[in-house]
Amino acid sequence: MGVIEILVIWFALSFTGALAPGPLSAAVIMQSSRHGKAHGMLPMVGHAIVELGIVAAIIVGAQLFAFSAFTIDLMVGVGGIVIVLFGALAMKDYRYKTTELADEQIESSTVSSVVEATTQGAAVSILSPYFLLWWAAIGLSNVTLLIGELQVGVGTVLIAGILIYLTHISTDFIFGVFLTVGTDAASKRADYGSINWVNIVIGLFQIVLGGYFVLLALT
Repeated sequence: MGVIEILVIWFALSFTGALAPGPLSAAVIMQSSRHGKAHGMLPMVGHAIVELGIVAAIIVGAQLFAFSAFTIDLMVGVGGIVIVLFGALAMKDYRYKTTELADEQIESSTVSSVVEATTQGAAVSILSPYFLLWWAAIGLSNVTLLIGELQVGVGTVLIAGILIYLTHISTDFIFGVFLTVGTDAASKRADYGSINWVNIVIGLFQIVLGGYFVLLALT
């Protein structure tokens, strides 16, 4: 297969990870509803930083993702607890403040809020069962194969790795833009009785999802 064909297939495959419901999507929606569209993309930046490390580890041949059954259960359980905690934080802001209503429910971005949003994206990525299992079951094997195929066409492992990484994260950012634009439009219509329905839905979703993963790990 040619380089373009390989990257197109990888792009399509990467969407299976980007479109999976999970805490990263919830983080993007929550940050977007709180601070606006641009701020909503920051969790994706944190996510991309984590994935840079994963792709780099695969390229240098690190065998970090050959998980035992016990390790997978442990990751699922701990990740589920973290997801529940993020859901509780979202539920905490279930009401708009008066100043928020006056400013169309958008808070000003600060250095601390930028760091918080970016760190949240990295944290939920590292601890998300969806994310870890996708890379263990799909990403590891496919990147390994792609590196071998692309190296023939582009000449070096480094260039092949860069192409694979950029192609993969492009799907995350495309989906992130879709989420932030949709959330920004929805948040302007979400105020009924001063209730932040966006955060309530996201919070409940994360709590249910996290609880499911905890139960899954215990059974």
